[in-house]
Amino acid sequence: MEPKIIIGAVIAIVLFYFRFGPGSRLLKEKTHHYIVPPASIEEPKSKHFEIKSNQYDRFILTKNTTKSYLIKGINDYGELSGNKEYEIYNFGIAEHGDWKIIKIDHFISFYVYHNLAGWLTSYEDSSDIPELTFGFSKSKMDSTEDYIFFLDPYNSNGDTQVGAFRYGESFAIYLPEAYEEHGNLTIKKGIKVSLNERMNYILEQGFNISEINSLNYIEHKIKMYE
Repeated sequence: MEPKIIIGAVIAIVLFYFRFGPGSRLLKEKTHHYIVPPASIEEPKSKHFEIKSNQYDRFILTKNTTKSYLIKGINDYGELSGNKEYEIYNFGIAEHGDWKIIKIDHFISFYVYHNLAGWLTSYEDSSDIPELTFGFSKSKMDSTEDYIFFLDPYNSNGDTQVGAFRYGESFAIYLPEAYEEHGNLTIKKGIKVSLNERMNYILEQGFNISEINSLNYIEHKIKMYE
């Protein structure tokens, strides 16, 4: 079994425990139509969409958390593999009201970016768990290919993200299998997510995503084991 598959499985188990284990807030919520099978399961109307990470500025948006929670979370994620080889990456962190925004190093893979966004959603049972966590990728080439995503909060496995492109199509990402070079983002017709609706919701919560590149990001060099 490939090391990345093992790491993905470990992350999925940990995310499941903290999101759906004892005391989880999400168990109290009602079922929602976001629930989808893993992106690896082929469906007649699904299609794979290749993401070239170097063509995006990538962010993780968190509300009502602390910088220490985020930095510790990135450090802890970086140590999950248990390998001896590592790289040092730059993570920028900016603050805007109740929001803290992480700007992802350009060399971080699709796999690490998306799994890290899921990990930071609730990697430990802490009062600093973000109230909201979204990933946002801003295309450098074509703004219609900007996309937003978040963990499907009603998927009992805690291992699938859902989201949408600016041009309208919705997708799922099955995190344990996101290790392909261009990811495993899969367009699925049954998912109803709107980028504009999510952006408007975030705006109502105090942050305008259109200002994301103009924030003052403080750089943090963090070691991540390969």
